[in-house]
Amino acid sequence: MDKRVAVRVNSSVVENERVISDVFLLKLGGDFSAAPGQFYMLRAWELDPLLSRPMSVFDLTDGTITFLYEVCGRGTQRLSRLSPGDELVLFGPLGNGFELVEKQVALVGGGVGIAPLFYAARKLNRPDVYLGFQDEPFLLERFASVTGNLRISSEKEGKLVTDIFRPDGYDLCYACGPQAMLETLCTICQDADIPLFVSLEERMACGIGACLGCAVRTSTGIRQVCRDGPVFLASEVIWDG
Repeated sequence: MDKRVAVRVNSSVVENERVISDVFLLKLGGDFSAAPGQFYMLRAWELDPLLSRPMSVFDLTDGTITFLYEVCGRGTQRLSRLSPGDELVLFGPLGNGFELVEKQVALVGGGVGIAPLFYAARKLNRPDVYLGFQDEPFLLERFASVTGNLRISSEKEGKLVTDIFRPDGYDLCYACGPQAMLETLCTICQDADIPLFVSLEERMACGIGACLGCAVRTSTGIRQVCRDGPVFLASEVIWDG
């Protein structure tokens, strides 16, 4: 997996677009690097809140980096109030990422767990993408531009993304989303004998494994999501559900 040198970078907001309801796309200017699946720690404040916020890279181009986030606390609320020209401090890239392979890959995301999948889809060879939403779908046009086949589901219409995903014909699957979704996908892929790699979402305080706050149980022992992940082979994760 790609491990790049993490650095602390000052950046400024290019755009902070409300996508839908409390979901935003934050685009920052600067010279950044990251592999699909890696993340940065972001902060746009000095002391309060105490901790930076971990954000998966949604997209990366020459001169900009973009993050998809949902307002769910004081930190993300502060981020949602940023305007073009406002400054942030970023630390990263951190963690591992999705391996870019010449195989038939399916990407499966749920809710804002779709965040690391757009950049992955853009770097892979037009993989099939399955996206699940609780209510109104979003960013479908962007995903359609980088995928060979886009399928969506909505809980509002009585369908989960695990209801529409079929593993036949794929060499492996990458996924990010709620734990229940990942656990169900793990069963589906194990039954089909297809490797599933999952990007786990845990609360992170430091981003480098020092605080031990994002521990997850695996078949090889306790691992830190920020340092050893966030991408893990799903069959090695001990699911608590």
